Amino acid sequence: MSMDLDSVDLNLSTGITQHHEPYPFITAFNKPTTLTGRIVLVTGASRGIGRNTALAFAAAGASVAVLARTAADLATLASEIKEKYGTPVLAITGDVLANPGSIIYQVEEKFGKIDVLLHISAYWRVFEVNVKGPLSLLHAVLPGFQKRGKGTVITVGSSAADLPLPFQSSYDASKAAVQKAIQILDMELRELGVLNFLIQPGTMATHLGRGAVIGGGFGELLSGYAKYMIDSIDLPAQSMVALAVLAGNEKDKGGDERVKRLSGRYWDVSDDLEQILEKSAEIAERDLYHLRIRKL
Repeated sequence: MSMDLDSVDLNLSTGITQHHEPYPFITAFNKPTTLTGRIVLVTGASRGIGRNTALAFAAAGASVAVLARTAADLATLASEIKEKYGTPVLAITGDVLANPGSIIYQVEEKFGKIDVLLHISAYWRVFEVNVKGPLSLLHAVLPGFQKRGKGTVITVGSSAADLPLPFQSSYDASKAAVQKAIQILDMELRELGVLNFLIQPGTMATHLGRGAVIGGGFGELLSGYAKYMIDSIDLPAQSMVALAVLAGNEKDKGGDERVKRLSGRYWDVSDDLEQILEKSAEIAERDLYHLRIRKL
């Protein structure tokens, strides 16, 4: 079954500039000292979006802990971070679900309390990894966030949560579940100073995408996706750095109070972040970028 996405309502933002490569507003936050002193944990860091995100945060000066299941890939990444940026790095080989408390302990033992938690893992056993994984790690890191009265969590979601697409029912449902969980967690945690963001990382062909599709339908489904897979893998990486700076810094260091209105909501990194912030009051007032059932 080939599928032309022209026949699907992609629910794109209207009146917002679309980007497929990093653009000036977000690249302005991607400087060597913007996140100096900040401690970041990146899951799913060995390949694809996770790898580029770890490199982007290291380039911005953060101390980066990288988590994945493939030791060799993590070792290569850690060496690249040290050679290119000279920033502190900790490689943790393991499963995000195995022992979340131990993962957080290793990071905090090495660097101190975590400032930014980035959920980028996404592979088969989708409900466990896409839903239980982020929530388990958040639960483990929450005491540190509460103690300091602040913390930032960025979870990679997907537009698939709101699209009727064949061959990936488990993946789509898991992304819808975590998106709703982020919305509810924001209601519970924002008053504690903890901000939760869920991003759609753009559209690109990564090896993890194949694990989202059931059976042999991937090739046929991909034929319908191909013309949409044009986003740079650096777009989500640099967008997450910008979001972390805006959410976690004081105003004189690049912070922006408006970003709090996006906490608990979905943001497609293809949508111009500066314009989204300018419309953040409207977004909050109309309660946009949340999952909801449309009724008669």
